[in-house]
Amino acid sequence: MNIYAVAHIVHLFCAIAFVGGVFFEVLVLSVLHSKRVSREARREVEKAMSYRAVRVMPPVVLALFASGLVMVWARYVPVLHQPFESPFGIMLLWKILLAFSVLAHFAVAVTKMTRGTMTAGWSKYIHAAVLVHMVLIVFFAKAMFYLVW
Repeated sequence: MNIYAVAHIVHLFCAIAFVGGVFFEVLVLSVLHSKRVSREARREVEKAMSYRAVRVMPPVVLALFASGLVMVWARYVPVLHQPFESPFGIMLLWKILLAFSVLAHFAVAVTKMTRGTMTAGWSKYIHAAVLVHMVLIVFFAKAMFYLVW
């Protein structure tokens, strides 16, 4: 198995973990902000989630980006030299730009959680933005192999 194949497998598993975690938080745990859950219970769950997320997600995101960079280096550098020459290159470039935007949002979230300055408003914004970015990244990850114009 070559380095690209290993990086691709690592990238897929890390993407599943990260995207799945965000989907779970946004779509399932959003019930915590309803009137059915007490403020005290919500704070306990959010504290436990923050504790785990700050420890688990940074290595996952690091491996996700490292494997993505290895994939680019092993196969896609020529495409990125002239990304606007093909639909594949354009979508790959969009995927990379969105990924770095997710990384920036993730860094803000981890910093705020670590410092204890994460507010409900910031949390909602970051989760919504990251979810939209990740849906687009997944779309481009598949579309770049099938869409042509």
